[in-house]
Amino acid sequence: MSKCQISVVVPHYNSPDLLIKLLESIPDTDNIEVIAVDDNSTVDLTSIHDYVEQRSNVQFYVNNSGVKNAGASRNVALKHVTGVWTLFADSDDFFVDGWMEALTPFLDSDYDMVYFPPTSMDLKTGEVSSRHVMYMEMILKAYENPTLKNITEMKFAFCSPWSKLIRTAIMKDNNITFDEVAVSNDIMCLTKCAYYSKNVGLSDKTIYCVTRGGNSLTTNKDEKRFDTRVEVFVNRYIYAREHLSKKEFRYTHLDRQALGKLVDVFIEKWGPKKFFWISKLYIKNRIYIFDWGLLNPVTLFHKAKVELQWWMDIKKHRKA
Repeated sequence: MSKCQISVVVPHYNSPDLLIKLLESIPDTDNIEVIAVDDNSTVDLTSIHDYVEQRSNVQFYVNNSGVKNAGASRNVALKHVTGVWTLFADSDDFFVDGWMEALTPFLDSDYDMVYFPPTSMDLKTGEVSSRHVMYMEMILKAYENPTLKNITEMKFAFCSPWSKLIRTAIMKDNNITFDEVAVSNDIMCLTKCAYYSKNVGLSDKTIYCVTRGGNSLTTNKDEKRFDTRVEVFVNRYIYAREHLSKKEFRYTHLDRQALGKLVDVFIEKWGPKKFFWISKLYIKNRIYIFDWGLLNPVTLFHKAKVELQWWMDIKKHRKA
């Protein structure tokens, strides 16, 4: 086993107390290096600098790339990664108790990527939120029945960087980096990682807690950011269609997600102009919105239930 087996990459902006909580959930051992990159915070970072001085395995950099967002910050961190495996974490999240024990059996494996079911917490109430449910269900479904369909659905629906162990060589050998845009900067990166990861491991153990109510952009309503999400989705759809077999592409349910973007227009009340802009974009790029799976009433009911809870949670934390 090499000296540094795991690199933990963390972008940070304006949440020093939460970042320290995350760092405290990571052991101070030679086997792990933590690379945190600050995205030019506007708050006092003295507490972080003081904490980092007490740690032997934490490196703290500033995003000096000239582009301000989490994607650019992660790309700065990737230049310093030396571990065999890379874990991504957000500064307002944390690793759960016992996470290293759950991870250890996979460190000497030949997997390209290993998926772990996450949990989630509402930072305002301290209670479990719904943010993890969709991802947890997909991973456990694939774990219990690892068919091509279940694994493909999971790989291409779970495109958040956290709660998965990624072989660093997969990213380096294929020149995979994060898009340097304000939102959805992780989507294409993780889509490419999923494509190049042919040998996938699965666990039923939880290693990571994603939070709601912190500095996440997920809850922010912003038309420009919504447009960016749509544009990134279109790029992702085209990439998947060009790289996957027809069967695998069908299993990604990207047609279903395309329909979801149009539904979001009505939920967010962006208006008919936005609806027709997306429709025109879909037609130009041959993007379809029909998914046979939605004709199954059980599938439709479950998806609607999860999505409704997701939106209810977001509205609780959305800034007025």
